[in-house]
Amino acid sequence: MPPTLRGKVHPVKGPAHRRYSRFVYFMKVALPASTVALLALVMVWPKLARDVESFQIGFAALKPTAVDALSMVNARYQGLDNTNRPYTLTADRATEDSARSGIVILDNPKADFMTRSGANVYVEAKLGIYHQAEKILDLEGEVNLYQDQGNELHTEAARVHLDSSVVEGNAPVTGMGPNGRLSGSGFRIGEGGRQIDLTGRSALQMKGARRK
Repeated sequence: MPPTLRGKVHPVKGPAHRRYSRFVYFMKVALPASTVALLALVMVWPKLARDVESFQIGFAALKPTAVDALSMVNARYQGLDNTNRPYTLTADRATEDSARSGIVILDNPKADFMTRSGANVYVEAKLGIYHQAEKILDLEGEVNLYQDQGNELHTEAARVHLDSSVVEGNAPVTGMGPNGRLSGSGFRIGEGGRQIDLTGRSALQMKGARRK
């Protein structure tokens, strides 16, 4: 009796084999897609980096009720004036006046910048209003200004033009410097930054001079 020819029997593919097949298919699709996404990110990243000029937030809290206005603490802003000199503006808290208004309310603001002549100026106050588009900072309440030449001014209101490094105020001002004490109805520090011009009724008491 001739031998019986048996058909070839294919082994049954189990769950492990099916899982492996799905994994191979997933990798074939996912790897090319992720490569394309990575290349796209590399191409657009330099543009994104150049376009970012905003408050660099090291915030400890974000108000959950802030819908039309954004509030943050420990706000920090860095920018350049019209001659590419850097300036820094910080605040304990910064709150947008309204959505997309470009006006930011600052609690305990502090500004640090350099004038055209290279003089460093530091100014602080209780309250500030920052106009982002114009780069103007309005200060109110216990405004204190210090220059690295040893001058200091104290007043209740002042305006800082961060774009041109000009500081001015129309409120009564007192201060002191290397030459003595000064007072006036207002003041102005120009772009040069090394000279303080007093406006209105002003007085200067030189060091060593006796009052009559």
